[in-house]
Amino acid sequence: MRLAILGALISVSVLGAADRHWQTGKWIDVNLKRRMVDFGPGSSPFGSANGRPSTPAMRAMADIRTYVIETDDLRLELEDVVQVNTRSIDAVVGLPVTFALEKNSVYVRDADNVEHKLRVTKKVSKAKSP
Repeated sequence: MRLAILGALISVSVLGAADRHWQTGKWIDVNLKRRMVDFGPGSSPFGSANGRPSTPAMRAMADIRTYVIETDDLRLELEDVVQVNTRSIDAVVGLPVTFALEKNSVYVRDADNVEHKLRVTKKVSKAKSP
């Protein structure tokens, strides 16, 4: 029974990746900043519940990686928040990139064909000139 469930989960994840609309673009910008981020209980921006103070947020230093991908008709600004000194996708400005856009996420394939999920922070359609 467990093997059947595991097999079903694996096939769903493989089918999901195969169903993506893969495109090619070019890395335009890559940037790295470090800042404190809130996470865990109490990190909600909605304040306290029932007038009582919320649980203090947990804070940690994180690497905020920002990327820009461009195609002929689209510009995507992306963000990846990871633990300090955690490896992320290797992006080199000027090199091509294979990606799939799905709602507010972009999946990027690296040189080993491994997918990385990045958050879309800005999406701009380019006007086509006649």
